[in-house]
Amino acid sequence: MAQVKTFLREQRKVILIVYMVLLAASHGFLAWKGEDLQEGAALQVECSDGVLAYHEWGERKGVPLILFHGSPSGGGGDFEKLGQFLSEDRWVIAPDRVGFGRSSKRATNLSFVTDAEASLQLMDALQIEEADVMGWSYGGGVVLEMVARYPTRVRSVGLLAAIGIQEGEGSGSYAIEHLKYELLRVVMMWLPEAIPHFGLAGSDWFRRSFVCDFADADQRPLRGILAQLDKPVLIVHGKDDPLVPAWVAEEHHELLSNSRLEILNASHFFPIGGEGMSESGEVVDDFLGVVSEGGEIRARNYQTHRKEMKAIWSDGPHLRGWKPWWLVLVLCGVAAWFCPRLTLFLVALGGAFLLWDGLVGAAGVLFVLWGRKLFKIPFKKRPTRWFAFCLLGDFIAGSVIGGLLLALT
Repeated sequence: MAQVKTFLREQRKVILIVYMVLLAASHGFLAWKGEDLQEGAALQVECSDGVLAYHEWGERKGVPLILFHGSPSGGGGDFEKLGQFLSEDRWVIAPDRVGFGRSSKRATNLSFVTDAEASLQLMDALQIEEADVMGWSYGGGVVLEMVARYPTRVRSVGLLAAIGIQEGEGSGSYAIEHLKYELLRVVMMWLPEAIPHFGLAGSDWFRRSFVCDFADADQRPLRGILAQLDKPVLIVHGKDDPLVPAWVAEEHHELLSNSRLEILNASHFFPIGGEGMSESGEVVDDFLGVVSEGGEIRARNYQTHRKEMKAIWSDGPHLRGWKPWWLVLVLCGVAAWFCPRLTLFLVALGGAFLLWDGLVGAAGVLFVLWGRKLFKIPFKKRPTRWFAFCLLGDFIAGSVIGGLLLALT
């Protein structure tokens, strides 16, 4: 080890020069290669941000269904299976949202509003007066912003494993979540620029679109939009969704005056071909049929034995839901003072099991460990040499076990 350190110290100038040459070569290669655009969206229209690409299935007749994808994503082509499933009786359209797929990448803002305005321009270009709009995951924010701004152009709304109320976004705090996104910006946008990765880290536009999608989004107004929305709304959610917990869908249903809630035995990815895709397609098809006939929408249907998604098991205590981020941070920090490894394991376990925000809890543990090191406060039992790796292992183990428990309950 000493010889390695000596070699690195003596050859640091050579190593630095080689690294800078590789970094310049990497940037040169990426510039020569150009944008690695997604294939498969041959249809495009002009919009204020350049070009908006889209996919379509079925005949161009009747009131079309427009599907909005999530993030990260390859674009509207994610809905290939669902689009084909639903296109037998209707025209289905799935745009590549601004910044994704083969749509323009030069937009300075990737908020819900940007997507809503681009979608209206798509409807105008295709001479669509009215449409049913449905969003998967992040796309839920797009359809809610769209119906709030252009209510006469929307006949019905669908939220497919979709985001919505601010309380359902990670810690539930706008400030904390956007602090996470700024850290993500450093890791995914800035750090790869300082590494000679030759494209292995993905294209810069894809990384930028993913990070800026969330950094530019604001879920705080969505609760008010939901509470005032009088359109027919379909909410379809997976019981085992680890990204947007199913209790969020139940909360959306309670806020809405005219909605149908469907809870499937599925996770987050059923709209793009995951488990539950066929069931969700049948639900969407039935809902749109009822909407076209002006029938009754309000209903709660569960294809699972669970009837209350805040419960941690069937008929169990309602421990899931929003928790104050500062309380999670403090409690995890206090526990970590006495037993950091066990605390981090339990933090990850509960986070994966949707009891609290695991990243906020982990931050509480790391703050305490950093503080003890900074002020040289020893543990009663001296940490092992591989303490940092053990902590990482504890967090991974807790996350895996929590994910398995989520699927089993």
